[in-house]
Amino acid sequence: MASLSWKALLAAGTLAVIQGHAVASESHSAQLDKLIDAYIESQREEGVADPVFSPAGFEAERQSRTALLQALKGIDPSRLDLALQIDHRFLVGVLESDIRTARAQRRWANDPAMYLPARQLGKLLDTASPAWSADQKQELEQLLKRLPASLAEARKSLQRPPSRFTREAIFQAHSTLEAMKKYAGIAVDEPNPAILETSIKVLEQHLVFLEQELAPRSDGNWAFGEENYNFILQRRWHMTADAAEILARGRRAFEDTVALATEVSQRIDPEVHWTEVYERLKDNHPSAENLKDAYQRPMDAARQFVRSRQILTLPDGERVITLDTPAAMRRSSPFGTFQSVSPFDDGLEGRLYLTPVEDWMTESQKQNRLRSHHLAWTPVIAVHEAYPGHHAHFLKVREHPRILRRVARESLFSEGWGLYTEELMFRWGFLQGDAVRLTQLRNRLWRAARVILDVSLHTGRMDFESAVNFLVEEVRFDRYAAELEVGMYIRRPTYVLGYLIGMQELEQLFADWVSEHGEPDPPSEFFDRLLTVGAIPPALARAEILNKPLPQTGFSIEQNK
Repeated sequence: MASLSWKALLAAGTLAVIQGHAVASESHSAQLDKLIDAYIESQREEGVADPVFSPAGFEAERQSRTALLQALKGIDPSRLDLALQIDHRFLVGVLESDIRTARAQRRWANDPAMYLPARQLGKLLDTASPAWSADQKQELEQLLKRLPASLAEARKSLQRPPSRFTREAIFQAHSTLEAMKKYAGIAVDEPNPAILETSIKVLEQHLVFLEQELAPRSDGNWAFGEENYNFILQRRWHMTADAAEILARGRRAFEDTVALATEVSQRIDPEVHWTEVYERLKDNHPSAENLKDAYQRPMDAARQFVRSRQILTLPDGERVITLDTPAAMRRSSPFGTFQSVSPFDDGLEGRLYLTPVEDWMTESQKQNRLRSHHLAWTPVIAVHEAYPGHHAHFLKVREHPRILRRVARESLFSEGWGLYTEELMFRWGFLQGDAVRLTQLRNRLWRAARVILDVSLHTGRMDFESAVNFLVEEVRFDRYAAELEVGMYIRRPTYVLGYLIGMQELEQLFADWVSEHGEPDPPSEFFDRLLTVGAIPPALARAEILNKPLPQTGFSIEQNK
């Protein structure tokens, strides 16, 4: 089926076509497929197009999403089969939530960092050299050419952002300016020296604006609000729970996990607190030369375990490899990242990128980096990221015939599955030993803390400094790392719930399957079905797997038009 142009959705008469005469000649399922194609095209366009950061740009985006939402609401779900009803419900919830989130956050007025492409510039400038490719030089030149207009729009549009957001923007501007001045001293012909000189001047002027004009009036609030929070839970994730119930679940999980961690640590050393026992585990770490192997070996072992126990049915030829993080990505990824397979091709290779210990580091920095990759940690990560975690999950997702399922990436399922696999592989006997178990529980405690803090921060129950102190005192985070962690929470409300709450939802779904069908034998009888459904909210996955009615939530489909 040819995709419907996303921009065409805004053209005059689009909704009339969807809601008028086309209904008589075209099935509801065909209409839904066209709208899904339009949505997926919009996601691809956003990935490659230059964003328009302005009130007008955000309003245009809101209107386009509203047009698609209204067209979806013109389709009668009762005329669709169950799989299409799930697609319809899922996409309506995503669009409603995106529109509401954009309206609540008003990023064009409240996020000064978004106007400066600091990450893109940093990745390019970090690797600048006379041997640069023509594509790299052209990319940098295009970024610099757009910079004056983008920063001018910032000065016009920013109003009273949160103080923390402005401080982050000032830090990024200083770092980018320093990198640009360093680059100016390298003997390269491109970009044009005049463009670079102009960019440096406008960024210097922008810094004056940030520090002298914007900072004094930066008294805005980043909290999402309890009503908005509940809307995401119930409309995007189709849960009956509200923020208060989710907070209670997080607190119970935190207390239960502390008790389990204490029990395990006392078997190792009954004389000290569990966090001290965990810190000692970090002394058993790989050498810098063996860092990649320390992950590759447990990943290969987990792969064999999953296949031999028939936990999942995986395609022949798939694999996960470990690679050094590219130099341009090391500043933004000091430890590593995982790259799963694409939903749009048939590639079978996942990649675990690990940022190496580098020569420029001090001996203390090298030691701290290696301790973060200790040998009780690596098998847990092998499970979470590779087998049967994210890599295996997104291989299975591609088996679903519906394109929307193949591209869905809701954290409540994807991150929940990653955390759930850690517990499953412990129960099945792959993750063994008290050191590994304590590491797994420490990671679960961190995810329970995320639930407590995310809900509390965005519903006015806790301020930023209290959240940082909680991570430092209760989870034993380094303060700097805790500030970065909480800084992520305030920008992405509800996302980090996906780990623990998603795990709980998937555990309950499995229990309900066992109650109706008995224990799956082999495990792939259930887990193949579960993962193929896609990374959609577990409440919707339940409807498909157990052939149940779609969940009822606290908001009617008429809301948020």
